[in-house]
Amino acid sequence: MVFTEPRAAPSLEAPTLEDLVAAFLAVMGRLGQHFFQRSAEFDLSPQQAKAFVELRQPLSMGELAERLFCDASNVTGIVDRLEARGLVERQADPDDRRVRRLVLTAAGQELWQAHHDRVFHDVPCLDVLDGDDRRHLCNLLAQMLDPGTTGG
Repeated sequence: MVFTEPRAAPSLEAPTLEDLVAAFLAVMGRLGQHFFQRSAEFDLSPQQAKAFVELRQPLSMGELAERLFCDASNVTGIVDRLEARGLVERQADPDDRRVRRLVLTAAGQELWQAHHDRVFHDVPCLDVLDGDDRRHLCNLLAQMLDPGTTGG
């Protein structure tokens, strides 16, 4: 999906909510395109790449489904393909043997690190920000996600 660039807001007026949403969608579009192109270099589909990133730490199938905002039945196919490549294995949860934890294999950990390094190299939109701008943006985003957060 490609988003159009947001129109520039007049310098003396505050941007409208429409301007802000358009800007966020444009940035998300560029970041998503970057993420999926870099993931394809590792032969990871968009769904596999999203799941793979979440599996930095062991998760249950249900936890992974929640993080991917999808039904657990969709996660099964994604995990099956990662498991077939030897990247992930299902293990019994030591606290509840009915629950299966998804754990990266040694090969999965190596690929996770290589993928991570590649995805976070030359990130469009964000690589133009200096340290102060990044800190300010992080504070603003945290405040948006949790209005009780104070920037500082």
